[in-house]
Amino acid sequence: MKRIVSILAAVLALLSAAGTASAATLGARINAVVANSSFTGTGTSISVWDETRHRWVYLRNGLVELKPASNMKLTTAVAVLGRMGPAARLQTRVFTTGTRSGSTLNGSLFLAGGGDPSFSAAEFSAKRFHGVSGLVNDLAAAVRAAGITRVTGRVYGDESKFDRVRTAPFWRPEYWRDCPPITALSLNQGWVRYGSAYSYANQALHAATVFRSQLAAHGVTVVGSAGTAWRPAGATQIATELSPPMYRLVAQMDIPSDNFHAEVLNKDVAVARGLRGTTANGRYVTRNYLTSLGVNMTGARLYDGSGLSYGNRISSRQVLGLLIAASRQTYAWWLKASLPLAGISGTLRDRMTSGPAHANARAKTGTLRDASALSGYVTTANGHRVVFSMIMNHGPYLNVTAARSLQDRIVQTIAGARPS
Repeated sequence: MKRIVSILAAVLALLSAAGTASAATLGARINAVVANSSFTGTGTSISVWDETRHRWVYLRNGLVELKPASNMKLTTAVAVLGRMGPAARLQTRVFTTGTRSGSTLNGSLFLAGGGDPSFSAAEFSAKRFHGVSGLVNDLAAAVRAAGITRVTGRVYGDESKFDRVRTAPFWRPEYWRDCPPITALSLNQGWVRYGSAYSYANQALHAATVFRSQLAAHGVTVVGSAGTAWRPAGATQIATELSPPMYRLVAQMDIPSDNFHAEVLNKDVAVARGLRGTTANGRYVTRNYLTSLGVNMTGARLYDGSGLSYGNRISSRQVLGLLIAASRQTYAWWLKASLPLAGISGTLRDRMTSGPAHANARAKTGTLRDASALSGYVTTANGHRVVFSMIMNHGPYLNVTAARSLQDRIVQTIAGARPS
């Protein structure tokens, strides 16, 4: 019996040693890939964790806080899913003032934004959201269905859910091309047209103007013009248009890396927690939520929800901690499904189009002129679930092509490995 026990102990010791060696081997392979690149300095932060075995695979400058670029959207996604819930929906509503006389409203209509970044006209929705969004057409039809055919007053756009600050801290002036003015009431994300680089400066007015034209198309005449105003306290709600569920809005943000969605959802999460709809409050809620998950946020600086801010700082280990913690929450599936799939969708459509990471790795990209990042999940050849985060910074300009190439090689190395 003692002989059997000693044999088993020896076997277990060998297996343990083999497992350690396998982990070290994968780490060594990653290290060799990094060493053969131009990203070996302190401007590179890499963290890799084997979630199946609960052990480190690789760490390089893991605690160094760098600009995460659009990896910041991961903080927004987790906060929204955790604090609002995957099934939560936002409401764009129509209110009336005045009195009714038959089918005539002797008063005005207020289109009240609910912070739905997907709210759009049918044509734009079909192109950008595959038709899954809140629709201004539906609200116009609802007003007509309520029996109103004539409005003696005006149509107002009401964006009172949020503050009126249109940008976030430390944004470059040219970022108006990357994110339309932040507001609780937008239509077609504020873009002049699908694929345009130009947005409307007054989104609430534009939404009210289009709503007025949609009312006319549905047989409702509005005597007055479109304008902007906050609805009075005594206004009566007559119509509601729901956004897609929050998990869909998060996917609409993460897969194409949509900055406007990120900034609007960041303010939404503040309002959902009873705070004023400001960028700072959204970041406050986000930071507190990540801390509640056990992520050590010491030293991290979260200035916006999208990653456009040059003041943002976060380490690969903090992003990794966020991803690990989120993978253990009830919304884990929705978060992973919101991330681009290597070689298949979104910002990873043209990356890792073959090899073991293809159609395997799900990760969020990030790009600024001096930063590149990739963080997410991948499964090894023998089924281990691995979480990774890579952030590269170099000012004033980073070789983004080279950074992406290194990131892809690392993910391919992990995906092709067979750790014990």
